[in-house]
Amino acid sequence: MKAQNKPGVLLPLVTKLKACPSQEDSLSQKGLIETWGCFKTISLEHGDTVTPAILVGVILYAEETFGRLLTQAERVQLVALGRVAQERYNRKTNPPNKLGKTIAAALKEQT
Repeated sequence: MKAQNKPGVLLPLVTKLKACPSQEDSLSQKGLIETWGCFKTISLEHGDTVTPAILVGVILYAEETFGRLLTQAERVQLVALGRVAQERYNRKTNPPNKLGKTIAAALKEQT
């Protein structure tokens, strides 16, 4: 008997997919743009505090200048962590699996 002939055979799969962390949509391109917009409103020249997030950003962006705040090994670790975060962000916001995208779109329509 084919699986498609059994009623409700896909319901457990749908339940698992709905519980999948990739369904959590706080990581989105829109969220990134909004967060970046908030980040850009920080005004260091007007007295806002330099935070670790700001320093990490400038170390990664201007390694020649601000990278000296870390050892070579620390810079390598920071860059590696940045790449891991970017890879995970890309996977969550743009899944590489076409079937996965189709299923995710179908689930969004049903919820």
